[in-house]
Amino acid sequence: MKRPVLLALAVAAMLALTSCAGSGDSSTPTPTPTPTSSADDIQGGTQPTSKVPLAAFPDSEELASWCPLDVEAVHLHQLTATVSSAAVCSTELGDDGFATTTVSSVSGGLDELLAAYAVPNAPVDPTVICTLQLEDPLLVWLTYPGERSYPVYAPVGPCGFPTDEAKAAYTALELTPVVSFTQTDSGVTTTDIGLGAPGAPAKETT
Repeated sequence: MKRPVLLALAVAAMLALTSCAGSGDSSTPTPTPTPTSSADDIQGGTQPTSKVPLAAFPDSEELASWCPLDVEAVHLHQLTATVSSAAVCSTELGDDGFATTTVSSVSGGLDELLAAYAVPNAPVDPTVICTLQLEDPLLVWLTYPGERSYPVYAPVGPCGFPTDEAKAAYTALELTPVVSFTQTDSGVTTTDIGLGAPGAPAKETT
């Protein structure tokens, strides 16, 4: 089922100080940044420990059309565009030592995932003590009508790890495997599983 969503895209932030001349001196105070908003943190709150898959993808143009990584994954925000499809790209290490990335089309549970992923990241809390580790950002690639796919990450708690609610929604997705890519010594082996090429080619949009 389609659900309207909006990806929060990074925008330039400028602070202006306005002063007025008159019989008395007055001025507009400079806004004070909060822990959840800064020039380097447009989306606010704690950021994920990683915004890319923990395992590198095989070097394949077809894989990149399904799950492009040329744009940074962002947090999912509220409502203006319509999601036409979604995909998950997961990587496993085989017994032969080669990694295989499988592209799966989301065939169920998307509405629940979009609702869970729209929850804000936890506020920055410097009093929280966190372990030094990376966690899978649980990326999902969303495709919009006539456009390319864009990755969104799961909302995170104060240590930058996906929330339990986001993990549950991600785990509950119904996935249909489409194609797999295995990196070998001689190159990338592609195995078609059933649905063919993605409907919308990767392309830049304005």
